[in-house]
Amino acid sequence: MKSVIVLVALFISASGFAQSDQIIKRHAKEQVQQNNVRQGVPPPTQPPPSASAPAAPPPSLPVVKADLAAIKVGATINADQKQKLANDIIAGAQGTKPTQAAALKLAAELANAFSMKPLSSASLGRFIQELDAVMNPSKFPQAKMDAIYTDMQAIFQDNGSDRKQAVAIVEATKGLVAK
Repeated sequence: MKSVIVLVALFISASGFAQSDQIIKRHAKEQVQQNNVRQGVPPPTQPPPSASAPAAPPPSLPVVKADLAAIKVGATINADQKQKLANDIIAGAQGTKPTQAAALKLAAELANAFSMKPLSSASLGRFIQELDAVMNPSKFPQAKMDAIYTDMQAIFQDNGSDRKQAVAIVEATKGLVAK
């Protein structure tokens, strides 16, 4: 009987170590992504190879970029502004359009983050490029979605957002393409 109890105790402690090991690995990957953002390493999205000029983002994504750049620190974002941002996000999808609720959730999260501290021009451009890759995966067949989400989180955390807010933005972005 004692040997069974000892085995159960060993199993439970081993599974606890396995979980902490996964947390440590995830944290290390986040740190690497944040360091890459700081050093200007290109994002994990690569445009598809083509003989012509590289594909430009759809017309609405520059509008989303302009909407976000226009948000000032400490500004109160009203429902109409969030709705306009959500509509521009929806218009950025070239294939399957995200739901209004999902776009509105992302718009609210982004408006909140940008009213606290906007992204730099370079970081905002990188975020828009990755948002384009998430919403239009056929344009970026080599894109690694997990790496894109991790990089999005790193962009916001490197900018000074807390981890919780950065994760909320990534989760709202994932909601755009949820099946």
